Amino acid sequence: GAVNGESEGFLDSSKQRDLSIKFHWGHNHDFGNGVIYPGLMQNRHIEILVHFISEFGLPTDLHGKRVLDIGVWTGGTGLLLAAMGAQVVALEEVRKYTDTVNYLARSFAVHDKLRCLPRNLYDALPMFADEFDYVIYSGVIYHVSDPLLSLRLVFSALKDGGACFLETYGLESPETVCRYEGPGVIHSGNAEDLTRTGWNYFIPSPNCLGTWCRDAGFQEVEVGGVGADSRLFGVARRSHFLDFCRAGLSRATCR
Repeated sequence: GAVNGESEGFLDSSKQRDLSIKFHWGHNHDFGNGVIYPGLMQNRHIEILVHFISEFGLPTDLHGKRVLDIGVWTGGTGLLLAAMGAQVVALEEVRKYTDTVNYLARSFAVHDKLRCLPRNLYDALPMFADEFDYVIYSGVIYHVSDPLLSLRLVFSALKDGGACFLETYGLESPETVCRYEGPGVIHSGNAEDLTRTGWNYFIPSPNCLGTWCRDAGFQEVEVGGVGADSRLFGVARRSHFLDFCRAGLSRATCR
């Protein structure tokens, strides 16, 4: 419940999303001995990984694998990936949540397997080239201002044979389209309690998400349909590195 937008370095906290200003637990965490912190997403981090495993081929044994987890909030998926044996690098641009994830990694004694960096994906991903076996890109791509660039950065950070597992708010349409909302659209909650949700940018249809992935360089792409909860899942695999169209690219130095 702590409110500390200024400590995040914002010039104007009133322009930022509520979850960045006020601390909210994102996932259910059970510390044992009856100490349980419920999160806004409850057990969805478990359900999402189960879907990646059962429908899109994420292995259950990740020993010896390096995994990048993007936009981790309070670390639900990152902790599970570490428990599955992976060496996990997590990214979270809100520092209060980065601190939380690293605290939880120490609390659950997986700090040798999980570290969270206080960086956004555009700044952090260029540090990694051909490094990760898997990337978990869940609940994030519709919140970023440049989804195609983000996917190219993910592509470059993966090893040959690596895969990016995607989960996003989706648009039900047979067309290759996305809906733009922008940060001014609020879906629920109230300003007084700083509990509002929204701050979405581009919400893709299944064909749009698949086209983004292929245009970013991924050679094998599989995208499911939009579910009853308006969520969309997919996987994009890099068989080998190759260049892509750079006309109009917002970051010309992107590998």
